[in-house]
Amino acid sequence: MSADHTDHSEEIPHAHDQATEVAHAWHHFWENARFFACFLSVILLTVFASNVNFGPRGNTIAIGICATLRSGLIAYFMASLFKGYSLIFRTFFFTVIFFIGMVFLSLWDSPLPTIGNPISLPAPTTHHVP
Repeated sequence: MSADHTDHSEEIPHAHDQATEVAHAWHHFWENARFFACFLSVILLTVFASNVNFGPRGNTIAIGICATLRSGLIAYFMASLFKGYSLIFRTFFFTVIFFIGMVFLSLWDSPLPTIGNPISLPAPTTHHVP
């Protein structure tokens, strides 16, 4: 019974350093604040672009660019939330591939004359009047 009863270093796996925890929290705060500033900027850009008439083709391009920027920022945010989880990345990747495949199949089977399966479209017929 010569063991020292005041040594409890093996019972505590690691102590929490408050300064490290606070620095970690500030790191996450500034990361989220930068994301919020970027997302708010894209939203304001969308509102500004909706009030400007770029013409029929230009409006479509402006809408596409704003939607792409917003989607990219949301994807970045989701990736930052799940950066340690490879199963979630695999699920997102499969979802994107599945979505692209479904869009391709719906376009392939479209009855529109300029979109769809070029093999199944009837050949143009010419009517000759005798």
